[in-house]
Amino acid sequence: MKTIQTIATITSTKELKIQLPEDLPVGTCKVVLVIDDTSVVNSEQPETVENSTSFLELAGDLIGCLEGLPPDLSTNKSYMAGFGES
Repeated sequence: MKTIQTIATITSTKELKIQLPEDLPVGTCKVVLVIDDTSVVNSEQPETVENSTSFLELAGDLIGCLEGLPPDLSTNKSYMAGFGES
């Protein structure tokens, strides 16, 4: 009998995905599964952070930082000539 401790992922389709150690022999085994209810953060899957900050708020200091450009490309139709044509 061998005890292995690893992190498993249960997918939305109810599949169980685990990473097994390299030294485990190939073959058919009896498996006993114990699921610990405590949350584990997997280093391969970054935590999702709910952030209500908009892109405009994050990049606000970049607005107007380039010189010599029109304030808005859509205000002059010549700047948009050919856009969207195949």
